[in-house]
Amino acid sequence: MPIPYYLRDIASGESRKNDFTVFTVKCTCGSTWFDVYTSTLSKEEKKACQPYFEALQDLFTNKYGATCTEEDGKIIWWKLLSPDVNGPKEKVELPTVPEYASVQVIKVKCNTCGMEHIIFDSRFHGYSGVFREKNDMVEKYIPHFKQRKRRDNQPVEIRIQVEHDPSFDAFKENTGIECGFEDYTNAFTWITVYEIDKAGKKRKLFDSETD
Repeated sequence: MPIPYYLRDIASGESRKNDFTVFTVKCTCGSTWFDVYTSTLSKEEKKACQPYFEALQDLFTNKYGATCTEEDGKIIWWKLLSPDVNGPKEKVELPTVPEYASVQVIKVKCNTCGMEHIIFDSRFHGYSGVFREKNDMVEKYIPHFKQRKRRDNQPVEIRIQVEHDPSFDAFKENTGIECGFEDYTNAFTWITVYEIDKAGKKRKLFDSETD
């Protein structure tokens, strides 16, 4: 259960329990206090995604709800037309959504020296990020960021918890994937990011299954 390779230079205070590795973020300057930024869509990008999100909202605000099936690896959505989940349904074709809409990136900026560090990028980190089918348009996409504002306007410490298969060999055996050790370390199956304020209060900032 190693530290993800891309975080190895800023990980500190590592501890391990079962399949989880926990550590804090420490800037290369030695500081542990950061401002947090999360990726967001621009106005133009939100407009391009609007038809998809409106259709999705309509689907899930349907009186009887919705369900989905899988056909040839593609998710098919159905609007329920009665309280019976096995009753009549209406097939719903959702508009195509730009692939950048699913990109999630968290970065932190050192409150002392100003250096920025990427904590998580869904395109490259985690199991799906490492082993997904590559897409040049998505990989070259440049996210927009907004600062996660706090009421006290104070920087926070960052603690990260990742879940791995217990060993490199176990990972290869469980997944059937032959890869290098670096990819294994970056292909964690779950990540949770916490922020800790100067009073020692811990809050969950981000939580995602990555496989």
